[in-house]
Amino acid sequence: MAEPVPEVVKAKRFELVDSEGKVRAALALHEDGSPGLCLCDEEGRVRATLLLDRHGLPRLSVLSTAGHVNAALAFGAEWKTELVLTDTNEQVIWSAGGQSF
Repeated sequence: MAEPVPEVVKAKRFELVDSEGKVRAALALHEDGSPGLCLCDEEGRVRATLLLDRHGLPRLSVLSTAGHVNAALAFGAEWKTELVLTDTNEQVIWSAGGQSF
């Protein structure tokens, strides 16, 4: 018989760990109170993040193994979008922005 599952679990941080105990994902509140999700590779390096900024606007980032943002999709005022791609030196190689939904 399956163990009972709580309907609600509350915490300030949740971590998903692999069989070796390495954090592979975390859902947490940042110091400013905004929520964020990070996904980590097998070495524990953050490779992707999804967060809400202090204004409640979402941002999705993809990071290199060195921790540099290679791509970011952000939403600004009036839901204008911006997509930025960068190279290994964090130089912008392509961007598009100012589009509204």
